[in-house]
Amino acid sequence: MEANGLGPQGFPELKNDTFLRAAWGEETDYTPVWCMRQAGRYLPEFRETRAAQDFFSTCRSPEACCELTLQQPVSCFLQPLRRFPLDAAIIFSDILVVPQWTLMTYMVEGGGSSTMAQAKRWLYQRPQASHQLLRILTDALVPYLVGQVAAGAQALQLFESHAGHLGPQLFNKFALPYIRDVAKRVKARLREAGLAPVPMIIFAKDGHFALEELSQAGYEVVGLDWTVAPKKARECVGKTVTLQGNLDPCALYASEEEIGQLVKQMLDDFGPQRYIANLGHGLYPDMDPEHVGAFVDAVHKHSRLLRQN
Repeated sequence: MEANGLGPQGFPELKNDTFLRAAWGEETDYTPVWCMRQAGRYLPEFRETRAAQDFFSTCRSPEACCELTLQQPVSCFLQPLRRFPLDAAIIFSDILVVPQWTLMTYMVEGGGSSTMAQAKRWLYQRPQASHQLLRILTDALVPYLVGQVAAGAQALQLFESHAGHLGPQLFNKFALPYIRDVAKRVKARLREAGLAPVPMIIFAKDGHFALEELSQAGYEVVGLDWTVAPKKARECVGKTVTLQGNLDPCALYASEEEIGQLVKQMLDDFGPQRYIANLGHGLYPDMDPEHVGAFVDAVHKHSRLLRQN
C-alpha cells in the first residue's frame, strides 16, 4: 500500500488517513477497506495497460507502475476516483523483483505446485542451506522495504503465502524467525535513516495455527485468510494488534445483495475498531468489477451503521 510518506518530500497532502489510523489501532469513523490484487486482471483498463509490455518491464517502469496503481482508485490520492472509493492503493511492484520470480518457494520449486514438495524437500534434506538462503533473502528484503518507505510507502505488507504447506513445525523453524527479523530490522533501519515509522502487516495464508505467534512478531496488523473465524482470531491475538480480512474471495461471485449480508456479518464479528476490511486472499481475474464495488460500498455503509449502535 503506497501513498505519500512523512519522510520523503514533494508528495501531495494526504486526504484520507483512515486506513493508517486503523492500522495503528486508533479509532476511525468507519472501517477502511482495500483488496489484495485490487489492481489486477479483473479490470479491463488494467489488461489494456499491461498488454503494452511484459510484467518485469512494467515493474521497472515508474510511469507504468503509477498508472496501474491509480487504476485502483483511492481517496488518498488527488486524482478523481476512477472506480471504487478504496482506502489504500497498492504500488504495482513487489517481492517478485527481489529475485525474479518471488522468494524461496518458487526459487526452489521452479514454479507453482499444489504440494510445494520440492521446496519442502529442501527444508527437510538441506536445513542449513535453507537457512542460508532465507538469511540471504532477508538481507535483500530489508533494504528493499526501507527503500519503499523512503520512496513514499506509508505501510508495508509481508506475505507468507505458503504457511499452510509448512504446518506448525516447519513454520516455526523456517518462517517465523525471518518474519520477526524483517519487522525488527526494517523498523531499526527506518529509525537510523530518520524516516517516520510505518505500520507493518503480516499475512500468512492458512497460518491459523500461528496467529498468537504472529501477533507477537512485531507487526501492527495481522491479516487473516477466509478459513479463520473472526471471533476466534481476536481471542487468539488479543487486543493489541489490528486484524485485517477475511471475506472469502469467491463470495464476490454472489449477488450484490448477498455480498452486503456477508459483509455485515463479517463487520459484526470483527467489531468496529482495530479492524481493516479485506478479502481472505486476492481478487480473481474473472470477477465482476461491479461486485468489487458492492463489497467496498457495503463495508463503508455497514461500518458506519455499526458505529451508531
